Amino acid sequence: MYVPRCPQPAPVVISDPVSPPATQVEEPAKPKTAEKPAEPVAPLVAEHLKAWEEKTAALTNVRAEVGLTRTDNVSQKSTAYSGQVLCMKPNCAVLRLNNAADKTGTDYEAYICNETAAYWYSGLAKTVTEFRRPPADQAADAVPDDNPVRRWWRSRLHEPAQLLQRIPLQFFTRVKASELQERLDISVYKTDENYIYLDIKPRLGKDQHEFKHLRLALYGTGPATAKVAYLPAQVYVLKPNDDTEVWKFTNPQVDLPGVEPKHFQYVEIKEEGWKLFKADGSTSETEEPKP
Repeated sequence: MYVPRCPQPAPVVISDPVSPPATQVEEPAKPKTAEKPAEPVAPLVAEHLKAWEEKTAALTNVRAEVGLTRTDNVSQKSTAYSGQVLCMKPNCAVLRLNNAADKTGTDYEAYICNETAAYWYSGLAKTVTEFRRPPADQAADAVPDDNPVRRWWRSRLHEPAQLLQRIPLQFFTRVKASELQERLDISVYKTDENYIYLDIKPRLGKDQHEFKHLRLALYGTGPATAKVAYLPAQVYVLKPNDDTEVWKFTNPQVDLPGVEPKHFQYVEIKEEGWKLFKADGSTSETEEPKP
C-alpha cells in the first residue's frame, strides 16, 4: 500500500465499476427517543434483514468511495468530506476523510484498524493516537464500572478500536439480523429497482447516545446494482444533539484480490511536527515519531 503522506486504502481498478443512479435519502422527521422493547418484525423487514445478513456473511472485503457531510444544528454550517474506505473481515478497516474545501491537503482524518489496535490520524493536529484493543477474555469478563465519568471516558478511548462495530461501517461487514432486530426499530420506507430504503430508530439507551434517527438506502437487487446488493449506498444520521451526518458510498467493490492484513498496519508519518499518542483506560503518553 503506497502512502505518500498518511494512511489510505490501496488504489484498486476494476473493469466494470458499478455506477447506479444517484439517490437522495430524505431527511426523517425528528423523533422522540424513548427506549422501548422489541416488537414483532414485519415480514418484509425480516426478509430484507435476512438477505442483508447473508450478503455480508459471504463477503471477505469491501472498498468504496466515501462522501460525508456534517451539519451543525446551531450554526447550520456544513462541512463536506471525501475519501475512501476499505474493510476486511473480521476486524480490519482503513478510512480516510479529506475536507473538500481544504486546498493544503492537511485537513483530514484517517483511521487504521487491525486485530490488535486502532490508529486515529488528525491532519490538522499532526497527531496519531493509538488505541489498543482489549483482549477478548478481558472484554467479556470485565467487571461493570459504576463510575459514569470513567465509563464515558473509556468508551471514548475505545471508539476508534471498534470502528467496524459502529454505524455506518457496521453495515458493511457485521450485519446480524437478530441483533439489529433487538437494538433497532426498523421499517421499510420504500423500495425501487436500485435501492431499498430503511427507516431506523434506536431502541436501546446505548444506541440513543449515538443517534436519534437514521434513514438508510441499501443498494437494491436490480440489474445495475445486483453485484453489490444490500451494501450501504447512503445513510442520513440525526445525532442526539440534532447535528446531522450524510454518508454516501459510491463505486463499491467486493472481494478484491490482494487485500491482506499488511494493508491495515500502522503507518508512521515522518514529517516534522507529528506526534504519536498512546491511550488506554487511564493514562496517555506521547512520543516523537522515530526518524
